[in-house]
Amino acid sequence: MDNSWKLLQSLEAEPIAKHYLSRCYKNKGFSHPERLAFQQSSRFSYLWRQARLFYLTAETADLSVQPLLLFYGCAHLLKAMLITQEPSYPQNSKVLQHGVTTRKVKKSSYQLTEDEVRPQKEGLFPLLARSFALHPMQDRYLVHELFLSIAPLSRIYASVTDTKPVWIPVAAAPFIRQDEEHNGSSWACLTFPETADGPLAYSPETLLQYIRRFSSSEPVLSEWQWRTGESDKQLLLPQCALSRLEQHPFFDREGDTLYFWNDPTDTPPLPAWASHYLLLYVLGMLCRYETEWWGELTMSHGLAERYLVERFLDYHVTAFPAALKMQIERSTGVSILT
Repeated sequence: MDNSWKLLQSLEAEPIAKHYLSRCYKNKGFSHPERLAFQQSSRFSYLWRQARLFYLTAETADLSVQPLLLFYGCAHLLKAMLITQEPSYPQNSKVLQHGVTTRKVKKSSYQLTEDEVRPQKEGLFPLLARSFALHPMQDRYLVHELFLSIAPLSRIYASVTDTKPVWIPVAAAPFIRQDEEHNGSSWACLTFPETADGPLAYSPETLLQYIRRFSSSEPVLSEWQWRTGESDKQLLLPQCALSRLEQHPFFDREGDTLYFWNDPTDTPPLPAWASHYLLLYVLGMLCRYETEWWGELTMSHGLAERYLVERFLDYHVTAFPAALKMQIERSTGVSILT
């Protein structure tokens, strides 16, 4: 397990869990944060422990049952994340439901990428959506869209299905300003590729307005400006803003690669917690209720769908804990330390 798990594992100790929750609730302005943290610390620490055990078991499990283990591991992580925002969780038994549904009986010509998952009015998913500002929540999500919404999988999915990727790599390089106002200051230069469609087809000023429209709360965006005298789109921003860029819904970073969301529909991508939860729900339901179809997929190495499923599961195991840790720290303003 990666370094993120090592940090998250510290929350399995109840005194550390209580102290962390107390800081979260204090930051959120709740009355009596220490009392609330005491009431939730046991549940909080056990959720982390059981989630880790689900993931550990899934690492050595056969593909035929792996999605089911990962779904419940993911659900436990999300419940722990929810407790950092909602000291009264679970408010009632209804919020313990998954909060999403899919067709239980599949057609004989069923294809995974054409399936869909529908949020319900009550349960874990809609509660998470309200707590973490997933607006507007759609009445359904297509599996096709869920695969495309995950940056490192977008190009893989596009190549397998002969579609266009919506996450486009953007070159980021250090840049030293030489003008009078910023003489010698350290900035970053983002070079956007030219495309025939999507926001990257906009004019430079329209593209910048489009980016700013979805991050009005980020003051440093006012300093972003296009580099003049260049034939391609080169955007200059303060170096300090580069590390916070992935907080913007249209940017994502995986390793050394920075991605930009170039969806022609102008719809922001789902956050990682939502897209991973929904995909795992669909795969977990196939494990449980479509045994014959799922068995054929897991035994056939020639199916493109098997390749997509394996790539997603491998990526989820390595990336999701880190993404969740970042989401918690961003929403609470409290770092998870050793």
